[in-house]
Amino acid sequence: MKVYRYILWIIFLVGLPWGDSVIAGSKSKPHSKTSCTILRGKYTTSDQMEYRIGIVAGENIATIKSPVSASTQDVITGWMGGLAFQVVWPKGFALQPEVLYSQKGCMFAGSGLRYDIDYLEVPVKVMYRLHMAQVKPFAFVAPYGAYAVRLTENGDMTSDDTFSSQIHPWDYGIGAGGGFDVWKIQLSFKYSWGFAQVLHDTFTVRNNVFTISAGFLF
Repeated sequence: MKVYRYILWIIFLVGLPWGDSVIAGSKSKPHSKTSCTILRGKYTTSDQMEYRIGIVAGENIATIKSPVSASTQDVITGWMGGLAFQVVWPKGFALQPEVLYSQKGCMFAGSGLRYDIDYLEVPVKVMYRLHMAQVKPFAFVAPYGAYAVRLTENGDMTSDDTFSSQIHPWDYGIGAGGGFDVWKIQLSFKYSWGFAQVLHDTFTVRNNVFTISAGFLF
């Protein structure tokens, strides 16, 4: 069943019309205290607060944290992507919630057993940006919540019964990272620590993921 692999492309197609849309802005009246303009998907108020929407995509380098020796575990790679909405305040603070399709999992080198777990994930980045001329570096923390929608073992998709018997679908945790904005392009990196138990097992298994991503915010 390949339907989940097309979700990212659908999100990209939905987001593309924002880039070409031009919506007429309202003009401020003589005695009004605030004014706003909406142009090419960006909303700006007179006190310089900005709202932007865009698309993000990148790669996950994932593994798990468990009592099993690290030498018996190996990382796997997967993709992530989705929509982002950003609110920027004048003092350099910004809030960026995202809705993502994100692939995580792990591999046990000794047995060759590999788990690929796909999630619908909602991280909320709390950012601080430095306002420089062209490049705006930033740092952030990002609590997240996620729900598993697909599990494969060694490349084979599991049945619903196996899915529910082997993994806990809910995941949550926190990430931290940084990056920079150049024009409408956003490049960032993030490391995420999961707090929830992933597998129905006798020992603790939690997601750990390093992510490199790029976004285009209108």
